[in-house]
Amino acid sequence: MKTFLLIVHLVVVGSISYGQIAVKHNHIDSLHSLIDQSNSLTYEYKIKESLEYAIKAANYAYEVNNDHYKAKAYYLMAYNYEILVDFKNAEEYYRKSLKFSEVSNDSLLVLWNNNGLGNVYSDGYKDLKTSLVFYNKAKELGKNFEDSSEYMTPVINLAWTYVDIGEFDDALPYIEEAQKLVVEHKDIEGYCEVYYLRGKYALHKKNFKDAFRYFEEAIDIAEGHDMVLELSYILKARAALHEKVGDTISAYNDIKEYQQYKDKLYDKEKLKQIEVASISFAVDEYKRELEIANKEKDYQASIAKNNKIILFISVIGLIFMLGTAFFFYLGYRSKKKLSDILKEKNTQLEVAKTEAEKLTNTKSQFISTVSHELRTPLYGVVGITSLLLEDKEMPSKHKKLLNSLKFSGDYLLDLINKVLKISKIESNKEKLTKTPTDLSQLAQNLLYSFEYQAKNKNNQLVLESQKELPKILSVDSLKLSEILINLIGNSVKFTENGTIWLRLKIVSIDKEKVKVKFEVEDNGLGIPEDKKEFVFEKFSQLGREINKSEGTGLGLSIVKNLLEMMGSQIYLDSKEGRGTKFYFDLEFEVINEKESSSLDLNKEESPQTFKKILVAEDNKINQIVTKNLLDIIGYNSTIVENGLNALQMVKKEEFDLILMDLNMPYLDGIEATKRIREFDQETPIIALTASELSEVQEECLAIGMNDIINKPLNKDDLREILSKNLI
Repeated sequence: MKTFLLIVHLVVVGSISYGQIAVKHNHIDSLHSLIDQSNSLTYEYKIKESLEYAIKAANYAYEVNNDHYKAKAYYLMAYNYEILVDFKNAEEYYRKSLKFSEVSNDSLLVLWNNNGLGNVYSDGYKDLKTSLVFYNKAKELGKNFEDSSEYMTPVINLAWTYVDIGEFDDALPYIEEAQKLVVEHKDIEGYCEVYYLRGKYALHKKNFKDAFRYFEEAIDIAEGHDMVLELSYILKARAALHEKVGDTISAYNDIKEYQQYKDKLYDKEKLKQIEVASISFAVDEYKRELEIANKEKDYQASIAKNNKIILFISVIGLIFMLGTAFFFYLGYRSKKKLSDILKEKNTQLEVAKTEAEKLTNTKSQFISTVSHELRTPLYGVVGITSLLLEDKEMPSKHKKLLNSLKFSGDYLLDLINKVLKISKIESNKEKLTKTPTDLSQLAQNLLYSFEYQAKNKNNQLVLESQKELPKILSVDSLKLSEILINLIGNSVKFTENGTIWLRLKIVSIDKEKVKVKFEVEDNGLGIPEDKKEFVFEKFSQLGREINKSEGTGLGLSIVKNLLEMMGSQIYLDSKEGRGTKFYFDLEFEVINEKESSSLDLNKEESPQTFKKILVAEDNKINQIVTKNLLDIIGYNSTIVENGLNALQMVKKEEFDLILMDLNMPYLDGIEATKRIREFDQETPIIALTASELSEVQEECLAIGMNDIINKPLNKDDLREILSKNLI
């Protein structure tokens, strides 16, 4: 709504503002033309081209030092970024435009920029209190113009904002004033919005008859002029009204129709995102070209200046120092040139380093996003397969197919996790987290996990651990487990009818620290001499001629990077046909035996009692999987499709625990949790997410969530986290 009113302002930039300036010079003509072209392209929704003309106008305005056109160029850039929902850049350029508008005493541009900043804080940052400050500034400026249409925009925005924050009595004067203005100017969109705001006010005052009447008027206008956005929020408001008066059938019909219009809006949002993606590189490239051109210009000016200095010094040297001074001067010039070259190279290296860091961060963000998108459908594949395998009456031929499907799903999930792990390590996002750990027991458990694969290949697993090894050590057990799992898995893959050893040897020990050598050895195929140099590189493999079931080639690369993070490195001894041994050293802090005795390392799960769990999840397949997993574990569950419904259910009923998906329509899991915590501080809330846990865990815990679990879920992990949080 607020953005649309701003479009009306933008359309008249050329017709009103330009008429105020007498064009007398060629550069003003050029500026006028660039601004006019950018403005027209924005109105035609050609955002890429509009931004290019606005950037050219800003550059030219700086060349001729014209503050008035700087303000106009920045305003067009800001408005284009607001259309693209890039509120950070929109705020930056609105503020720049505001600065030059004030310097050039352009009151109309000052008004528009304040209104634009109000939109940024209202629609972008959801900071409605701050948006009121900017809208009030714009309103006060609007009083001074003869054309009251300039005053109408901030008045409607103020009315809307007070309604959004629930201060209806403060909103009423602005609603009434806005109605007079839209009648005066015959503004169709304004009519629609004012009727909507009147309906919201009547609904708040429980004057249902008037509320129905105003909403009907607004819907008639919106339908008559194909206003998709307006229809979506008006129908949603009328659905709430129907629900308020107990007419659930009409409420359902309005919500159904609202969803149809909402889907249309989503399609428009997708198109907008495509536009964002297509222009982002072009705009950045244009900026880079602009910077290079400016640097080249400065460089040429610097050369000209240096040439004058050199000429002057040369003449003085020839006159006063003759040949000696001349040679000294040549030496000085040579050193200076070398120094300048060195500085320039250092600058280039800094720029290259910065660009490399940006590319690394972009790559990590891309991998994180892709892994999230892949994990969500995998939740359905792995989850439903696991549920079907629980059916004891399933025919054996179907079980074989389901086991194959689950193996493929687990394999794909493992690949996604490995790629994400590599990305996190390279972007320095992986951190060490040490906990008290029984190292021997950890090693034994890891070998147990490979027992099935070992039997399939007729392999024997052997653990050799020295008795003198302290029982409890401070260890990052997750990362150490990942290292050993990759090494043991590698040995299992390349060994048949053989033996795989996991050895824990003490290198050095005292009261506080112990250094342990870990060895994973097998008597399998071994590694050819020409392959040893490459086995620790990403995506390297021995080749199909050695092993037909070669993996992703990421496991050993992850091992190498994790050990480097832990201050160690991996070593390799191998002979083709005789087996392979990987080994590394790690130093651990010894935890006092008295302290370790107080640690409940084998805590048993408390007996399960009847519990009622609320699940907020928008994906239908995920709903089915999660509900069935909870049924198998033994918990009763209620499913809702979004955060708004979850909030309403918690207000109506009591639940022992809430499983809250983070990404949902209407109201996401983060916002829903914040609102629940306003009146319920006790009910445990566990976040469900397909994102990497380290990326969202801090925010989830900060807003009051108790725990977080990754999708796709499995039965054991779900049972464990529920037992932990259900006290």
